[in-house]
Amino acid sequence: MSFKEEPLQIKIYILFVTLIGLIVLYSDRPDFRELGLHFFLFVILYIILEHLDVPIPRGQGYVSVSYAISLAMLIIFGPTAAAWGSAALIFHVRTFKFFRTKLHRMIFNAAQMAIATRVAGEIFVLLGGTVGNISLSIDLLPITISVFIYLLANTMLVMTVISLSEKRSFLGVWLTSFSWSVPNLLATASLGILIAAVHLNIGFYGVLMLLIPLMVARHTFIMYIDMRNQYISTIKALTKAIDAKDHYTHGHSERVAQYTVQIAQELKLPEDFVEKLEYLALMHDIGKIGIPEQILNKPSRLSDDEFDLVRSHSAVGAEIISNIKFIGEHADIVRHHHERIDGRGYPDNLPGDKMSLGAKIVGVADAFDAMTSERIYSNPMSKQEAVAELRRCCNTQFCEQVVNAFVKVLRRRGEIE
Repeated sequence: MSFKEEPLQIKIYILFVTLIGLIVLYSDRPDFRELGLHFFLFVILYIILEHLDVPIPRGQGYVSVSYAISLAMLIIFGPTAAAWGSAALIFHVRTFKFFRTKLHRMIFNAAQMAIATRVAGEIFVLLGGTVGNISLSIDLLPITISVFIYLLANTMLVMTVISLSEKRSFLGVWLTSFSWSVPNLLATASLGILIAAVHLNIGFYGVLMLLIPLMVARHTFIMYIDMRNQYISTIKALTKAIDAKDHYTHGHSERVAQYTVQIAQELKLPEDFVEKLEYLALMHDIGKIGIPEQILNKPSRLSDDEFDLVRSHSAVGAEIISNIKFIGEHADIVRHHHERIDGRGYPDNLPGDKMSLGAKIVGVADAFDAMTSERIYSNPMSKQEAVAELRRCCNTQFCEQVVNAFVKVLRRRGEIE
């Protein structure tokens, strides 16, 4: 999305942060000749490590190990020089690769990095930290507080733009996009202190040796992200296999998951729970894995025994999911997504006040997709007709709060009137 296409509030915020960043940089420019060659070597190293950043879950940004270099520059060269060094983020390859669509975001990132680094650096000096020298007995407390100030400033500046852009709460953005990065930042901060100490006592060649643990830290994070992505891919592959058993439900699970996330976000549920709810929605029909295809695709009326077997899928699915560590505690959502507010659903005939909100959300998403998809026993409704049916069944089959939230989502997306 280009700057022209951004919403007005995003434009104003990006321009404001950029202006503050420029003021921070140009209000007190360092003498680069005095800083010497080693400062520019640190800046180059910083840019290289920024190029080796790692995407964080759900496409919400990147994590890199470059903060170790930023902190080392702060300790060795001072707040002003470190702010200029951090602003070198503007030379990231994405600035040139996506010049027309992401230039404004890269300028924003460079500005907020300069602001966060400068603020953290000034706190470091204010608390008695010594620039160009390091003594842990004296500097450890100023450095520690400086790291947390940097974390606070950086996350607040970036979380604000994400919150405005995606219309999500600060807490939701934190849980999804930033809680992942805190352990990485704290780990790289300790390496940053070590890099500063080595440079001040040995020189830049010693710093190059410390790139090895930095790369190990990056590799460990990549392995974690890869393992997580493989886990999600396995879930999606399994749901596609289940959908394939029923010729009329191709893509059903992914659509239900998409609707579920939209409803949950409209209800402003915590983002860590929304993420789990997405996976549960993807697997809501996993219990069908044991039902013969000839029953799932039977064109004529099911016998009582066959109908009972199909209805058992929610309980079977919950039993399977209960053994999955990440989402097992919420297996009741899968078990109860066919329950009704009036207590006439299955498998446990639960009334609405005994159903979890997650089950109510998945139930509405599941029913909406069933009504708007071609099935062996019915032709698809239009989305407008399906919404009318959801409304008609409010407080008997479906939760009115959930239905109203879903209607708001569909209207905002222009899918219904």
